[in-house]
Amino acid sequence: MLLHIFNFSICYSLFVLIQTIISDPICIYDVEDGLQLDIRTLGFANGKGPKYDRISNTNPSTVTFSWNGCFPYSKFDSGNCKDAAACYCKSNILYLILKIIFLLVDSTSNMSILIAKQDSVQFKYNEGSSVLTYQSSNGYYLTVFLICRDEDEDIAIGRQQDAITYNLYIQSRCCCPGICHYSTHSISPVVIVIIIVVIFFSDILWVVSSF
Repeated sequence: MLLHIFNFSICYSLFVLIQTIISDPICIYDVEDGLQLDIRTLGFANGKGPKYDRISNTNPSTVTFSWNGCFPYSKFDSGNCKDAAACYCKSNILYLILKIIFLLVDSTSNMSILIAKQDSVQFKYNEGSSVLTYQSSNGYYLTVFLICRDEDEDIAIGRQQDAITYNLYIQSRCCCPGICHYSTHSISPVVIVIIIVVIFFSDILWVVSSF
């Protein structure tokens, strides 16, 4: 009886794993001519931080941005940039002065402020233009323009329109629909073989024990 329950558990776990592998992922948007744009290719997963960090700001130049496609990230400084899609970073001028005078060495001179979360994103595609828009609960508006650029190096530029409105311009090959594909839920063939062998022998043991 216990072997039968164990066998059922293994089969169920394998079923769930297969369903996870083949299930429709998030952050993939249909565009034109049957192509898709996978925003996951524009971000880092598993808390690695933002893929696009220290994005220069054309107005004002003293503030920089960070942005990560699809996956949330956090900044560990004196700000509130937690579980974010985007943040802006400003320097604490007083601390910078103290840092220079007393040769302080740590990261608290920066303050990263949350301006967007992943769960507020909206995607729009029109005539070859891909745009992500975010609206935060504290009143910030962020628009991310995804610009197709068939080059090896990505370019990211930011612009602060006013106190609550921000624009980011991401130029990347992965902004081109159908070009980049995100590899996830990868599973080794060896693991699959082991699972099948375990199920096979558990079946044999169950049959033998039933006599």
